[in-house]
Amino acid sequence: MKRISLLILVLTALVINACKKSETIPPPITQQPSITSVEYQDKLLLVNKPDFQIQTSEPAEFSSTDPLIKITASGLVSRITSAEVVPIDITWKNSGTKSRIYALGATDEYFDNPYAKYHSAIGTDTYNSYKKGWETLQKLPSTTETYVIVLRHADADKGIDYSVNHSDDGPAEWWKSCDTALARQLNQQGIERATELGRIFQDLKYPLEHLVSSEFCRSVKTAELINTGLPIIKDGRINHPAYNKSGLGLFPGMIEIVKDFPTDQKMSLLVSHHPINELRKVDYPTFPSVTPYSWTGGYFVKISADKVITYDGAASWGMFKYWRDLKLNRL
Repeated sequence: MKRISLLILVLTALVINACKKSETIPPPITQQPSITSVEYQDKLLLVNKPDFQIQTSEPAEFSSTDPLIKITASGLVSRITSAEVVPIDITWKNSGTKSRIYALGATDEYFDNPYAKYHSAIGTDTYNSYKKGWETLQKLPSTTETYVIVLRHADADKGIDYSVNHSDDGPAEWWKSCDTALARQLNQQGIERATELGRIFQDLKYPLEHLVSSEFCRSVKTAELINTGLPIIKDGRINHPAYNKSGLGLFPGMIEIVKDFPTDQKMSLLVSHHPINELRKVDYPTFPSVTPYSWTGGYFVKISADKVITYDGAASWGMFKYWRDLKLNRL
């Protein structure tokens, strides 16, 4: 009997020991290589200066075939066109794996012609304007807040406004003309980007309820190409200074229009020109003195129930497109 008991104890010990050995030992946790630059915000790298060095958790090699960026293999960005979003390819040296990130030119000084010729005042806090705009993009559409997108018309360098080189009043309502001999008009890129922006707004399911444009043809054409299906309300208070007789200035004119919108948790689109992005002699809380405002880009305005108007960041055309593609897994 003692022998049987001893045998049982031995067998039990062997079984317990075998079970312990058969326990699955989890593999060591390996951290994925990553971008560690503080400017890398929610899958967008905001390059806010020339000679910007990308920081990483392990050695990497960088490249890009996009002509809008100049980057070395070590990740030094010597130039990226302001407001544009470009891809950067990464090879992680420890593993040989590859990945891709996207970078925004979060500056307001590095443009090529034709845009450089038509640039408005340089943004006073471009990096934080785009950072805030990137945050806002990701939470729109909102079911609790009312928003307005104050858009600069699409790319336009065809022709010249009559008042630029004439002292007389000119032909009747010349500013409304779509003739390049009388007013500046959209170029091919402007036509393409405005059309694509309309698709982006549809893809993002923006609940656009109101559409206001300046009277200038380039602004109206931008609104038409965005193709919201809404009637376009033309308002001279947000005309380009080449013909704006309101006496308000564009920014105060915009505030007047926005305050008339209902606070209905919907979105409105206002298509205008610079200097609607500049406060000039106006003091308005939360707004920077000058917000970055590239062609086919804009800034967000939030309207509270008691009609308090708040600046909620800027977004370029490239940011709108990148967010749509990221959100819908098109990259």
